[in-house]
Amino acid sequence: MEFRYMKYFVAVAKAKHFTRAAEQLGMAQPPLSQQIKKLEDELGIALFKRLSRGVELTAAGEEFYHDAQHILQEVECCQRKLEQIARGEKQELRIGFASSTASSRSVLENIRQLHEQCPTLHLIAVEHSMPELVTLLKQQRLELAFLRLPCYASESLKQLILFDDPFVAVTPVSHHLAVHSSIYLAQLHHENVLMFPRDTGPALYDRIEAALHNAEVHIARPYATPQLRTAITMAQAGFGIAIVPLSLTEHLDQSVVIQHLNDMPFVSQVALVWNSHHHHPLISHSIRCMNSSIPKQRGVAGRQQVSEKFEQP
Repeated sequence: MEFRYMKYFVAVAKAKHFTRAAEQLGMAQPPLSQQIKKLEDELGIALFKRLSRGVELTAAGEEFYHDAQHILQEVECCQRKLEQIARGEKQELRIGFASSTASSRSVLENIRQLHEQCPTLHLIAVEHSMPELVTLLKQQRLELAFLRLPCYASESLKQLILFDDPFVAVTPVSHHLAVHSSIYLAQLHHENVLMFPRDTGPALYDRIEAALHNAEVHIARPYATPQLRTAITMAQAGFGIAIVPLSLTEHLDQSVVIQHLNDMPFVSQVALVWNSHHHHPLISHSIRCMNSSIPKQRGVAGRQQVSEKFEQP
């Protein structure tokens, strides 16, 4: 398929008229119609319904339109990056964050180190759920993402584990369990526990549910929280106990206590994730930069935070 066919197709789809599209492209209408017909013949399916006063997309045309737009946008983005490199201008790196990793000190330290090494780098940050971030990585609409593992969707992607992040309980100070510095899962039996929706992080949700099930714990679920950070806010307001990774508890006030979960059978991990088929020139450099800080962070980050949280008088 010739690349120009897609440009012609998108122009007609937007204008919904061959003559108007031809004018926008700076060509005559008959050759444009011929090129679209060649494209349809090559694909073996009609992309447009010819109407008396223009055209409209078929179901197949609608699908192809979205894909063609994406391809043209990526080509345009690639051309822009190459032009920037040739001119010695700023280079772009699109980075995604799961909501539970966006405010982590360790993650932000990695970003700071990267920017110090590449001061002309222009970082474009977005925040989405983990399944959405994985989709963007696979579509090559992101170069890197900071995800929280386990994550089913990311298993086909490359991963660099940055640090372990153990789970803790965030409990309102008025709660009867707040007097303990650590608790067991069994003590959550019939308590109001604030859980995030499964579609936010299916693997993480399943592991927590399995841990509760294996401990024969049945929790009350009077409230649903959209994400892990919201669960903490609701715990601060006294709605129940939140089970969250330790790194999310860095800036909490005195309305809650943070308690180690003695028998939680797994820890979450924060990872840098990328698509090995995406050949952006800065991906490898960024990975090397962040990989250099792992000996200082991996395992140590979690232990230091535990010490800070649980050894206070």
